[in-house]
Amino acid sequence: MKQTQPNTTANKHGMLYDLEDKVPAVQSVIYGIQYLVYFLAGSAIMPVIIGAYLGLDQAEIAQMLQRTFLLSGGVSILQAILGHRYPIIDGPAGLWMGLLIILAETCTSFGQDLAVLRTNMEVGMIIAGIMVIIVALTGLVDKILKVFTPIVNGTFLILMVMQMSATVIKGATGISSGYKTIQPKFLAVFLITTAVILVINLKAKGFLQSIATLIGVVCGWILAYALGISPDFISSGNGFLAIPQPFAWGTPTINPSVIITCLIGEFMPFSNFATSLNGMSELLEVENTPKQVKRSTVLFGCTAILCGVFPVTGFVPFASAPSTTKLTRVAARGPFIIGGLFMMLLGVIAPICTFFAAIPPAVGYSAMMIVFAMMLQQGIQEFKKVELTNREGFIIGISFMIGAGIMFLNADAFMTLPQMLRYIVSNGLIIGLIVALLMEHILLRKKVK
Repeated sequence: MKQTQPNTTANKHGMLYDLEDKVPAVQSVIYGIQYLVYFLAGSAIMPVIIGAYLGLDQAEIAQMLQRTFLLSGGVSILQAILGHRYPIIDGPAGLWMGLLIILAETCTSFGQDLAVLRTNMEVGMIIAGIMVIIVALTGLVDKILKVFTPIVNGTFLILMVMQMSATVIKGATGISSGYKTIQPKFLAVFLITTAVILVINLKAKGFLQSIATLIGVVCGWILAYALGISPDFISSGNGFLAIPQPFAWGTPTINPSVIITCLIGEFMPFSNFATSLNGMSELLEVENTPKQVKRSTVLFGCTAILCGVFPVTGFVPFASAPSTTKLTRVAARGPFIIGGLFMMLLGVIAPICTFFAAIPPAVGYSAMMIVFAMMLQQGIQEFKKVELTNREGFIIGISFMIGAGIMFLNADAFMTLPQMLRYIVSNGLIIGLIVALLMEHILLRKKVK
Protein backbone atom coordinates (compact mmCIF):
# COMPACT_ATOMS: atom_id res chain seq x y z
CA MET A 1 0.00 0.00 0.00
CA LYS A 2 1.16 3.53 -0.65
CA GLN A 3 2.65 5.70 2.08
CA THR A 4 0.65 8.90 2.46
CA GLN A 5 1.42 11.93 4.56
CA PRO A 6 -1.27 14.32 5.75
CA ASN A 7 -1.30 17.71 4.07
CA THR A 8 -3.26 20.90 4.20
CA THR A 9 -5.02 20.27 0.91
CA ALA A 10 -5.84 16.62 1.61
CA ASN A 11 -7.06 14.46 -1.29
CA LYS A 12 -9.95 14.78 -3.67
CA HIS A 13 -12.42 13.39 -1.10
CA GLY A 14 -11.31 15.81 1.58
CA MET A 15 -9.68 12.95 3.48
CA LEU A 16 -6.28 13.10 5.13
CA TYR A 17 -6.01 9.35 4.53
CA ASP A 18 -8.06 7.41 2.01
CA LEU A 19 -9.25 3.79 2.23
CA GLU A 20 -6.13 2.21 0.79
CA ASP A 21 -3.61 4.57 2.42
CA LYS A 22 -1.05 3.40 4.95
CA VAL A 23 -0.97 5.62 8.03
CA PRO A 24 2.29 6.03 10.03
CA ALA A 25 2.40 3.78 13.11
CA VAL A 26 2.19 6.46 15.81
CA GLN A 27 -0.70 8.24 14.10
CA SER A 28 -2.46 4.91 13.53
CA VAL A 29 -2.42 4.23 17.26
CA ILE A 30 -3.72 7.73 18.06
CA TYR A 31 -6.51 7.44 15.50
CA GLY A 32 -7.19 3.92 16.80
CA ILE A 33 -7.75 5.28 20.31
CA GLN A 34 -10.10 7.86 18.83
CA TYR A 35 -12.05 5.05 17.15
CA LEU A 36 -12.16 3.24 20.50
CA VAL A 37 -14.05 6.21 21.95
CA TYR A 38 -16.61 5.87 19.14
CA PHE A 39 -16.88 2.13 19.80
CA LEU A 40 -17.51 2.74 23.51
CA ALA A 41 -19.99 5.56 22.89
CA GLY A 42 -22.13 3.21 20.83
CA SER A 43 -21.71 -0.02 22.79
CA ALA A 44 -21.29 0.64 26.51
CA ILE A 45 -24.74 1.91 27.47
CA MET A 46 -27.45 -0.17 25.78
CA PRO A 47 -26.42 -3.55 27.28
CA VAL A 48 -26.65 -2.04 30.79
CA ILE A 49 -30.24 -0.89 30.24
CA ILE A 50 -31.35 -4.05 28.46
CA GLY A 51 -29.65 -6.34 30.95
CA ALA A 52 -31.76 -5.00 33.81
CA TYR A 53 -34.98 -5.63 31.84
CA LEU A 54 -33.85 -9.16 31.01
CA GLY A 55 -33.45 -9.94 34.70
CA LEU A 56 -29.64 -9.97 34.75
CA ASP A 57 -27.74 -8.95 37.88
CA GLN A 58 -24.80 -6.54 37.75
CA ALA A 59 -22.20 -9.30 37.36
CA GLU A 60 -24.17 -10.83 34.47
CA ILE A 61 -24.52 -7.41 32.84
CA ALA A 62 -20.73 -7.02 33.09
CA GLN A 63 -20.33 -10.36 31.30
CA MET A 64 -22.80 -9.21 28.65
CA LEU A 65 -20.69 -6.09 28.15
CA GLN A 66 -17.60 -8.28 27.69
CA ARG A 67 -19.34 -10.20 24.92
CA THR A 68 -20.61 -6.97 23.36
CA PHE A 69 -17.15 -5.35 23.31
CA LEU A 70 -15.49 -8.46 21.92
CA LEU A 71 -18.08 -8.99 19.19
CA SER A 72 -18.29 -5.30 18.26
CA GLY A 73 -14.55 -5.05 17.72
CA GLY A 74 -14.23 -8.44 16.01
CA VAL A 75 -17.20 -8.11 13.65
CA SER A 76 -16.23 -4.56 12.65
CA ILE A 77 -12.72 -5.76 11.77
CA LEU A 78 -14.09 -8.68 9.72
CA GLN A 79 -16.36 -6.34 7.76
CA ALA A 80 -13.47 -3.92 7.15
CA ILE A 81 -11.24 -6.74 5.85
CA LEU A 82 -13.63 -9.25 4.23
CA GLY A 83 -17.06 -7.60 3.94
CA HIS A 84 -17.89 -4.09 2.77
CA ARG A 85 -14.26 -3.03 3.57
CA TYR A 86 -15.26 0.35 5.01
CA PRO A 87 -14.47 1.78 8.47
CA ILE A 88 -18.00 1.20 9.80
CA ILE A 89 -18.57 0.22 13.42
CA ASP A 90 -20.99 -2.64 14.13
CA GLY A 91 -22.63 -2.43 17.54
CA PRO A 92 -25.88 -2.66 19.54
CA ALA A 93 -28.87 -1.22 17.68
CA GLY A 94 -31.36 1.14 19.29
CA LEU A 95 -34.13 -0.68 17.44
CA TRP A 96 -33.04 -3.97 18.99
CA MET A 97 -32.92 -2.36 22.42
CA GLY A 98 -36.56 -1.35 22.05
CA LEU A 99 -37.67 -4.76 20.80
CA LEU A 100 -35.94 -6.64 23.62
CA ILE A 101 -37.34 -4.36 26.30
CA ILE A 102 -40.84 -4.78 24.85
CA LEU A 103 -40.37 -8.56 24.82
CA ALA A 104 -39.14 -8.52 28.43
CA GLU A 105 -42.06 -6.35 29.61
CA THR A 106 -44.54 -8.60 27.80
CA CYS A 107 -42.96 -11.67 29.36
CA THR A 108 -43.15 -10.12 32.84
CA SER A 109 -46.77 -9.02 32.39
CA PHE A 110 -47.74 -12.62 31.57
CA GLY A 111 -45.90 -13.92 34.63
CA GLN A 112 -43.39 -15.89 32.58
CA ASP A 113 -39.76 -16.58 33.43
CA LEU A 114 -37.23 -14.10 32.02
CA ALA A 115 -34.58 -16.83 32.08
CA VAL A 116 -36.64 -18.77 29.52
CA LEU A 117 -37.07 -15.64 27.40
CA ARG A 118 -33.30 -15.22 27.32
CA THR A 119 -32.71 -18.77 26.08
CA ASN A 120 -35.54 -18.30 23.54
CA MET A 121 -33.71 -15.24 22.23
CA GLU A 122 -30.52 -17.23 21.67
CA VAL A 123 -32.38 -19.45 19.18
CA GLY A 124 -34.27 -16.49 17.71
CA MET A 125 -31.06 -14.62 16.89
CA ILE A 126 -29.41 -17.68 15.36
CA ILE A 127 -32.40 -18.40 13.10
CA ALA A 128 -32.64 -14.71 12.11
CA GLY A 129 -28.96 -14.75 11.16
CA ILE A 130 -29.39 -17.90 9.07
CA MET A 131 -32.32 -16.29 7.24
CA VAL A 132 -30.23 -13.20 6.44
CA ILE A 133 -27.48 -15.40 5.00
CA ILE A 134 -30.02 -17.26 2.84
CA VAL A 135 -31.44 -13.94 1.61
CA ALA A 136 -27.92 -12.73 0.76
CA LEU A 137 -26.90 -15.90 -1.09
CA THR A 138 -30.14 -16.06 -3.09
CA GLY A 139 -29.97 -12.42 -4.14
CA LEU A 140 -33.20 -11.41 -2.43
CA VAL A 141 -31.78 -8.39 -0.59
CA ASP A 142 -33.29 -5.86 -2.99
CA LYS A 143 -36.73 -7.52 -2.71
CA ILE A 144 -36.58 -7.43 1.09
CA LEU A 145 -35.68 -3.74 0.98
CA LYS A 146 -38.71 -3.08 -1.25
CA VAL A 147 -41.02 -4.65 1.36
CA PHE A 148 -39.89 -2.14 3.97
CA THR A 149 -41.02 1.00 2.18
CA PRO A 150 -40.68 4.49 3.73
CA ILE A 151 -44.31 4.28 4.93
CA VAL A 152 -43.69 0.94 6.66
CA ASN A 153 -40.33 2.04 8.11
CA GLY A 154 -41.68 5.35 9.37
CA THR A 155 -44.72 3.71 10.98
CA PHE A 156 -42.55 1.10 12.71
CA LEU A 157 -39.99 3.62 14.01
CA ILE A 158 -42.56 6.04 15.42
CA LEU A 159 -44.57 3.22 17.02
CA MET A 160 -41.32 2.03 18.60
CA VAL A 161 -40.75 5.47 20.13
CA MET A 162 -44.34 5.60 21.38
CA GLN A 163 -44.05 2.19 23.03
CA MET A 164 -40.70 3.06 24.63
CA SER A 165 -41.76 6.47 25.97
CA ALA A 166 -43.34 5.01 29.13
CA THR A 167 -40.21 2.93 29.75
CA VAL A 168 -37.98 6.01 29.55
CA ILE A 169 -40.14 8.08 31.89
CA LYS A 170 -40.37 5.26 34.44
CA GLY A 171 -36.59 5.01 34.39
CA ALA A 172 -36.11 8.76 34.62
CA THR A 173 -38.30 9.04 37.71
CA GLY A 174 -36.97 5.97 39.54
CA ILE A 175 -40.14 3.91 39.10
CA SER A 176 -38.21 1.25 37.17
CA SER A 177 -35.77 0.99 40.08
CA GLY A 178 -38.50 -0.22 42.42
CA TYR A 179 -39.85 3.06 43.82
CA LYS A 180 -43.59 3.78 43.88
CA THR A 181 -43.32 7.56 43.55
CA ILE A 182 -41.20 10.03 41.57
CA GLN A 183 -37.68 10.32 42.99
CA PRO A 184 -36.31 13.90 42.72
CA LYS A 185 -32.67 12.72 42.71
CA PHE A 186 -33.27 10.33 39.82
CA LEU A 187 -35.15 13.00 37.89
CA ALA A 188 -32.42 15.60 38.52
CA VAL A 189 -29.70 13.26 37.24
CA PHE A 190 -31.81 12.38 34.21
CA LEU A 191 -32.54 16.01 33.30
CA ILE A 192 -28.98 17.26 33.83
CA THR A 193 -27.48 14.37 31.85
CA THR A 194 -29.92 15.05 29.03
CA ALA A 195 -29.12 18.78 29.10
CA VAL A 196 -25.38 18.12 28.88
CA ILE A 197 -25.82 15.76 25.92
CA LEU A 198 -28.10 18.19 24.09
CA VAL A 199 -25.92 21.26 24.67
CA ILE A 200 -22.76 19.50 23.47
CA ASN A 201 -24.56 17.94 20.54
CA LEU A 202 -26.07 21.22 19.39
CA LYS A 203 -23.34 23.71 20.32
CA ALA A 204 -20.02 21.86 20.07
CA LYS A 205 -18.23 21.02 16.85
CA GLY A 206 -15.98 18.26 15.60
CA PHE A 207 -14.80 15.48 17.87
CA LEU A 208 -16.55 16.78 21.01
CA GLN A 209 -19.90 16.81 19.25
CA SER A 210 -19.42 13.22 18.08
CA ILE A 211 -18.96 11.94 21.65
CA ALA A 212 -21.66 14.10 23.28
CA THR A 213 -23.45 11.06 24.71
CA LEU A 214 -20.28 9.70 26.29
CA ILE A 215 -19.50 13.07 27.91
CA GLY A 216 -23.07 13.38 29.18
CA VAL A 217 -22.91 9.91 30.71
CA VAL A 218 -19.68 10.77 32.54
CA CYS A 219 -21.16 14.01 33.93
CA GLY A 220 -24.41 12.31 34.93
CA TRP A 221 -22.50 9.46 36.57
CA ILE A 222 -20.48 11.88 38.69
CA LEU A 223 -23.67 13.66 39.77
CA ALA A 224 -25.41 10.37 40.58
CA TYR A 225 -22.43 9.30 42.69
CA ALA A 226 -22.50 12.63 44.55
CA LEU A 227 -26.24 12.20 45.24
CA GLY A 228 -25.77 8.62 46.43
CA ILE A 229 -27.84 6.90 43.74
CA SER A 230 -25.00 5.30 41.78
CA PRO A 231 -24.82 1.48 42.03
CA ASP A 232 -21.84 -0.03 43.85
CA PHE A 233 -19.16 -1.76 41.82
CA ILE A 234 -19.63 -5.52 42.05
CA SER A 235 -17.00 -7.98 40.86
CA SER A 236 -18.06 -10.24 38.01
CA GLY A 237 -16.11 -13.05 39.66
CA ASN A 238 -14.10 -13.70 36.50
CA GLY A 239 -10.74 -12.33 37.65
CA PHE A 240 -8.79 -9.84 35.55
CA LEU A 241 -8.85 -11.59 32.17
CA ALA A 242 -11.89 -13.59 31.09
CA ILE A 243 -13.01 -15.13 27.81
CA PRO A 244 -16.78 -14.88 27.22
CA GLN A 245 -18.57 -18.23 27.17
CA PRO A 246 -21.06 -19.38 24.49
CA PHE A 247 -24.75 -19.70 25.41
CA ALA A 248 -24.11 -17.78 28.62
CA TRP A 249 -27.86 -17.49 29.25
CA GLY A 250 -28.38 -21.25 29.29
CA THR A 251 -29.30 -24.09 26.95
CA PRO A 252 -31.16 -22.61 23.94
CA THR A 253 -34.95 -23.07 23.86
CA ILE A 254 -37.53 -22.46 21.13
CA ASN A 255 -40.49 -20.08 21.13
CA PRO A 256 -42.07 -19.30 17.72
CA SER A 257 -43.25 -15.84 18.84
CA VAL A 258 -39.75 -14.84 19.92
CA ILE A 259 -38.32 -16.18 16.65
CA ILE A 260 -40.78 -14.02 14.65
CA THR A 261 -39.83 -10.98 16.73
CA CYS A 262 -36.13 -11.65 16.13
CA LEU A 263 -36.73 -12.00 12.38
CA ILE A 264 -38.47 -8.61 12.35
CA GLY A 265 -35.67 -7.13 14.44
CA GLU A 266 -33.02 -8.43 12.07
CA PHE A 267 -34.66 -7.45 8.79
CA MET A 268 -35.93 -4.00 9.85
CA PRO A 269 -32.37 -2.56 10.08
CA PHE A 270 -31.69 -3.54 6.45
CA SER A 271 -32.40 0.04 5.40
CA ASN A 272 -29.94 1.21 8.06
CA PHE A 273 -27.43 -1.33 6.73
CA ALA A 274 -27.88 -0.01 3.18
CA THR A 275 -27.66 3.60 4.39
CA SER A 276 -24.29 2.94 6.02
CA LEU A 277 -22.79 1.39 2.88
CA ASN A 278 -24.28 3.95 0.49
CA GLY A 279 -23.20 6.84 2.70
CA MET A 280 -19.58 5.66 2.76
CA SER A 281 -19.70 4.99 -0.97
CA GLU A 282 -20.85 8.55 -1.68
CA LEU A 283 -18.39 10.11 0.75
CA LEU A 284 -15.37 8.28 -0.66
CA GLU A 285 -16.61 8.32 -4.27
CA VAL A 286 -16.34 4.58 -4.76
CA GLU A 287 -18.96 2.21 -6.12
CA ASN A 288 -20.49 -0.61 -4.08
CA THR A 289 -20.28 -3.77 -6.18
CA PRO A 290 -22.91 -6.57 -5.99
CA LYS A 291 -20.22 -8.96 -4.72
CA GLN A 292 -19.23 -6.50 -2.00
CA VAL A 293 -22.85 -6.06 -0.87
CA LYS A 294 -23.37 -9.84 -0.84
CA ARG A 295 -20.21 -10.42 1.25
CA SER A 296 -21.16 -7.78 3.79
CA THR A 297 -24.76 -9.07 4.01
CA VAL A 298 -23.53 -12.62 4.66
CA LEU A 299 -21.32 -11.26 7.44
CA PHE A 300 -24.31 -9.30 8.75
CA GLY A 301 -26.14 -12.61 9.07
CA CYS A 302 -23.11 -14.26 10.68
CA THR A 303 -23.08 -11.41 13.20
CA ALA A 304 -26.68 -12.18 14.18
CA ILE A 305 -25.75 -15.83 14.69
CA LEU A 306 -22.84 -14.79 16.91
CA CYS A 307 -25.22 -12.52 18.86
CA GLY A 308 -27.24 -15.66 19.63
CA VAL A 309 -24.30 -17.94 20.40
CA PHE A 310 -22.66 -15.27 22.58
CA PRO A 311 -25.95 -13.66 23.67
CA VAL A 312 -26.02 -9.89 23.31
CA THR A 313 -28.27 -7.21 21.84
CA GLY A 314 -28.67 -7.44 18.06
CA PHE A 315 -26.03 -5.52 16.10
CA VAL A 316 -26.27 -3.14 13.18
CA PRO A 317 -23.70 -1.11 11.20
CA PHE A 318 -23.83 2.42 12.60
CA ALA A 319 -25.43 4.78 10.08
CA SER A 320 -23.36 7.57 11.65
CA ALA A 321 -20.18 6.08 10.12
CA PRO A 322 -20.03 8.43 7.09
CA SER A 323 -20.41 11.46 9.40
CA THR A 324 -17.69 10.15 11.72
CA THR A 325 -15.33 9.54 8.81
CA LYS A 326 -16.03 12.98 7.39
CA LEU A 327 -15.35 14.46 10.82
CA THR A 328 -12.01 12.68 11.39
CA ARG A 329 -11.00 12.82 7.71
CA VAL A 330 -9.40 9.41 8.15
CA ALA A 331 -10.89 6.63 6.01
CA ALA A 332 -7.88 4.29 6.11
CA ARG A 333 -8.61 0.80 7.40
CA GLY A 334 -5.45 0.51 9.51
CA PRO A 335 -6.45 2.87 12.36
CA PHE A 336 -10.00 1.48 12.31
CA ILE A 337 -8.71 -2.08 12.71
CA ILE A 338 -6.48 -0.94 15.60
CA GLY A 339 -9.53 0.63 17.26
CA GLY A 340 -11.40 -2.65 16.82
CA LEU A 341 -8.50 -4.58 18.38
CA PHE A 342 -8.52 -2.19 21.36
CA MET A 343 -12.26 -2.85 21.73
CA MET A 344 -11.68 -6.62 21.68
CA LEU A 345 -8.98 -6.21 24.32
CA LEU A 346 -11.45 -4.39 26.59
CA GLY A 347 -13.82 -7.32 26.06
CA VAL A 348 -11.48 -9.71 27.87
CA ILE A 349 -10.55 -7.34 30.73
CA ALA A 350 -13.29 -8.09 33.25
CA PRO A 351 -12.84 -5.09 35.61
CA ILE A 352 -13.43 -2.61 32.76
CA CYS A 353 -16.76 -4.21 31.90
CA THR A 354 -17.65 -4.34 35.61
CA PHE A 355 -17.03 -0.59 35.73
CA PHE A 356 -19.41 0.13 32.84
CA ALA A 357 -22.04 -2.22 34.30
CA ALA A 358 -22.42 0.22 37.20
CA ILE A 359 -23.79 3.06 35.03
CA PRO A 360 -26.63 4.64 37.09
CA PRO A 361 -30.10 3.85 35.70
CA ALA A 362 -31.15 7.52 35.42
CA VAL A 363 -28.03 8.21 33.34
CA GLY A 364 -28.66 5.22 31.08
CA TYR A 365 -32.28 6.25 30.48
CA SER A 366 -31.13 9.73 29.51
CA ALA A 367 -28.84 8.29 26.84
CA MET A 368 -31.68 5.98 25.83
CA MET A 369 -34.04 8.94 25.35
CA ILE A 370 -31.53 10.61 23.02
CA VAL A 371 -31.35 7.42 20.93
CA PHE A 372 -35.12 7.21 20.58
CA ALA A 373 -35.48 10.93 19.92
CA MET A 374 -33.20 10.45 16.92
CA MET A 375 -35.24 7.38 15.96
CA LEU A 376 -38.37 9.55 15.92
CA GLN A 377 -36.58 11.99 13.64
CA GLN A 378 -35.62 9.10 11.36
CA GLY A 379 -39.26 7.99 11.25
CA ILE A 380 -40.44 11.47 10.24
CA GLN A 381 -37.72 11.63 7.58
CA GLU A 382 -39.05 8.35 6.15
CA PHE A 383 -42.50 9.92 5.65
CA LYS A 384 -40.91 12.87 3.84
CA LYS A 385 -39.70 10.48 1.12
CA VAL A 386 -43.23 9.92 -0.19
CA GLU A 387 -46.17 12.04 -1.25
CA LEU A 388 -48.71 11.89 1.58
CA THR A 389 -52.02 11.34 -0.18
CA ASN A 390 -55.21 9.98 1.42
CA ARG A 391 -53.90 6.46 0.81
CA GLU A 392 -50.73 7.06 2.83
CA GLY A 393 -52.75 8.87 5.49
CA PHE A 394 -55.03 5.85 5.93
CA ILE A 395 -52.10 3.43 6.16
CA ILE A 396 -50.24 5.52 8.74
CA GLY A 397 -53.31 6.52 10.74
CA ILE A 398 -54.91 3.08 10.95
CA SER A 399 -51.58 1.39 11.75
CA PHE A 400 -50.95 3.91 14.53
CA MET A 401 -54.45 3.63 15.97
CA ILE A 402 -54.36 -0.16 16.12
CA GLY A 403 -50.74 -0.43 17.26
CA ALA A 404 -50.95 2.30 19.89
CA GLY A 405 -54.35 1.10 21.05
CA ILE A 406 -52.98 -2.37 21.80
CA MET A 407 -50.19 -0.75 23.84
CA PHE A 408 -52.80 0.58 26.27
CA LEU A 409 -54.55 -2.76 26.79
CA ASN A 410 -53.91 -4.66 30.02
CA ALA A 411 -52.04 -7.95 29.73
CA ASP A 412 -55.12 -9.75 31.11
CA ALA A 413 -56.95 -8.97 27.86
CA PHE A 414 -54.76 -11.50 26.05
CA MET A 415 -54.79 -14.33 28.61
CA THR A 416 -57.42 -16.36 26.71
CA LEU A 417 -55.16 -16.59 23.65
CA PRO A 418 -52.80 -19.53 23.07
CA GLN A 419 -49.44 -18.85 24.70
CA MET A 420 -47.66 -18.86 21.33
CA LEU A 421 -49.78 -15.91 20.14
CA ARG A 422 -49.59 -13.75 23.26
CA TYR A 423 -46.17 -12.24 22.54
CA ILE A 424 -47.27 -11.23 19.03
CA VAL A 425 -50.88 -10.13 19.51
CA SER A 426 -50.16 -8.18 22.71
CA ASN A 427 -47.28 -6.32 21.05
CA GLY A 428 -48.68 -3.10 19.60
CA LEU A 429 -45.45 -2.45 17.73
CA ILE A 430 -45.52 -5.73 15.81
CA ILE A 431 -49.28 -5.62 15.16
CA GLY A 432 -48.94 -2.03 13.92
CA LEU A 433 -46.13 -3.18 11.59
CA ILE A 434 -48.22 -6.09 10.28
CA VAL A 435 -51.18 -3.76 9.61
CA ALA A 436 -48.89 -1.32 7.76
CA LEU A 437 -47.42 -4.14 5.63
CA LEU A 438 -50.85 -5.55 4.76
CA MET A 439 -52.27 -2.16 3.80
CA GLU A 440 -49.16 -1.02 1.91
CA HIS A 441 -48.66 -4.17 -0.16
CA ILE A 442 -52.07 -5.89 -0.32
CA LEU A 443 -55.17 -3.98 0.80
CA LEU A 444 -54.23 -0.53 -0.53
CA ARG A 445 -51.47 -1.54 -2.89
CA LYS A 446 -50.53 1.10 -5.45
CA LYS A 447 -51.25 0.23 -9.05
CA VAL A 448 -48.09 -0.05 -11.14
CA LYS A 449 -48.31 2.33 -14.05
